[in-house]
Amino acid sequence: MTGSQRLTLIIAIALAILAALGFASGHGGFGAPLRLNTDTAAVLAPFALAGFIAARMGRRISDLFLVAIGLLLVADAFAGATRGMFYLSFESLRGTVSPMAKPARYIAVLPHAILGIVALVAGLRSANAAAAQRRDLPPS
Repeated sequence: MTGSQRLTLIIAIALAILAALGFASGHGGFGAPLRLNTDTAAVLAPFALAGFIAARMGRRISDLFLVAIGLLLVADAFAGATRGMFYLSFESLRGTVSPMAKPARYIAVLPHAILGIVALVAGLRSANAAAAQRRDLPPS
């Protein structure tokens, strides 16, 4: 298992834990102030499943997963920090999202921002290293 596959597995586990906490919280439970609810969990769970599958399939698909999930999470963290609304949720599709207060929004953004930046940087570094290695090989 390569480093990007291990990181994909770790991020998939983190997303699965966040989804489980969201499902356990319910719609207005303990995670509601930070928007960790069933609507968010229903979006995070398929991403976690895709991460588990990507980690088993190989390095290239793991790199693709890391870059894709990294971009999604960083964009969602940016929207959450600037507008107070997260878009990786079914609440946004229903149009029932209301902006968060500034102190809570910055705390709620941290998991998205940290996971997103780590995934994006690691995915790009791994893909670039693999491309450089392929370029150095003699043609067959």
